[in-house]
Amino acid sequence: MTVLPTIPRPSTHAGAMSEHSSGEVPARAKRRTFTGAYKLKVLAEYEAAAPGKRGAVLRREGLYSSVIVEWRKARDAGALAGLAATRGRPPTDPVERENARLRERNTALEADLDTAQRVIEVQGKISALLEDLSKRAHDGSTPPTSGPSSPPRSSR
Repeated sequence: MTVLPTIPRPSTHAGAMSEHSSGEVPARAKRRTFTGAYKLKVLAEYEAAAPGKRGAVLRREGLYSSVIVEWRKARDAGALAGLAATRGRPPTDPVERENARLRERNTALEADLDTAQRVIEVQGKISALLEDLSKRAHDGSTPPTSGPSSPPRSSR
């Protein structure tokens, strides 16, 4: 979309420029935007006009010939046809939206399940270790402590 800096003016039709009511230049110029339909309409009118009358079309619309060149290139490339469509995201099908939401939820639940399985695995290992230590404590077969092996001192 081509955007040109211009002075805001009341227009008789979309994009046309006319004299400002007060004749003064506002403090800040506004940029004009043109729809794809407007661009195609102006291009068709410009190309249908006789060579001597094309300048009148440009003056009436407040455009420069360079804008027409850009718009023509965009039209020939097929870009202006896409501009005629509504802006923004295309509306999504409610079923697709629900499927996407459910897929995200499923992914989150799978991550939670994976975490829970790891926690259960660690708890099982800790339980087995504590059970083994408990059996050794009851059997009296505790392994020797690390360090130098010397007989216990007797107190005198």
